[in-house]
Amino acid sequence: MAFLQVKGVSKSFGGTPVLREVSLALEEARILCILGPSGSGKTTLLRVIAGLEPPEQGSVLFKGRDLRDTRPHLRRFGMMFQEYALFPHLDVSDNIAFGLHMLGLSRSEIAERTGEMLSLVGLQGLSRRNVSELSGGERQRVALARSLAPYPRLLLLDEPLGSLDRGLREKLLLDLRGILRRIGMATIVVTHDQAEAFAIADTIAVMDRGEIAQMDTPENLYRHPANADVARFLGLVNLVQGRVETGSTISTSQGLLHVLTEGHKKGDEVTVLIRPDAAVICRHNEPVPPGTSVVEGIVHDCLFKGRSYHVEVITTGSQALFFDLPQNTLAPSVGDRVRLLLSPGAITVMP
Repeated sequence: MAFLQVKGVSKSFGGTPVLREVSLALEEARILCILGPSGSGKTTLLRVIAGLEPPEQGSVLFKGRDLRDTRPHLRRFGMMFQEYALFPHLDVSDNIAFGLHMLGLSRSEIAERTGEMLSLVGLQGLSRRNVSELSGGERQRVALARSLAPYPRLLLLDEPLGSLDRGLREKLLLDLRGILRRIGMATIVVTHDQAEAFAIADTIAVMDRGEIAQMDTPENLYRHPANADVARFLGLVNLVQGRVETGSTISTSQGLLHVLTEGHKKGDEVTVLIRPDAAVICRHNEPVPPGTSVVEGIVHDCLFKGRSYHVEVITTGSQALFFDLPQNTLAPSVGDRVRLLLSPGAITVMP
């Protein structure tokens, strides 16, 4: 039995479908990221799980029990919104303790639990600071501590880093991941940011137009996206159209690509994903091992990114392909004709 289960949930607003028979499961102490662009339905799904929106059909089950008639506060799910919704008239400690007062705990129990939460999020010295005096990152930590304080059975985070600037988000991302791993609480995180999802999640559910397009581990999602739409959303744009020739070859405008075509038969039209980490530069006079895929073209752009060079190549098939070449590679110059060897493990065949 799954810790949390969503079964066939649908929801519309003004006659427009927002969720279309969504189903997913979350195991105890695991972190699920619901990833998708704006308007994909991810926040609505979170609100349905929290009990803030009733589903039109389908159900949400917690430990096998249907929550349809359970009011939000009785579900005992902690929820943190993107805007944090802190109480401006209360200091840090009182914001964190708010939910504990609702539980009817004694003053000593509240003080002990509040202290635990301050320590967990690294705000021990700011307990009496007014929240209006805090930085964005500190407010984010207070909101997280307030969500965790009342011993929730499940934690729901809606774009927890969405209102922060990029530099601060990257720092707090590591902190958030560490906190969630440390407490071992089942958590659902809604985000539109692929880097956040890949860094935090045990499992990622990619949402598209109210449906779950793919649900998988971060590694499998990156290596084997289910279709071209999922690949594009993940930023994997090297998509090449081709036709299956044999069980290990596909003819494309880039030439013959060597990749296993299991599940496809000769003549099938397919889309081939070439991941950006697939290529290494090969000298033009260097022999190519048998069964190796080769792409040739002209370097249109080369951007140094510290750990790698981001290279755009206009291929002989007149398609722009993008690759991340290792830093220890001799960087090509714009206008150079290059020959790229592709790793078969970085090529995926999709319908």
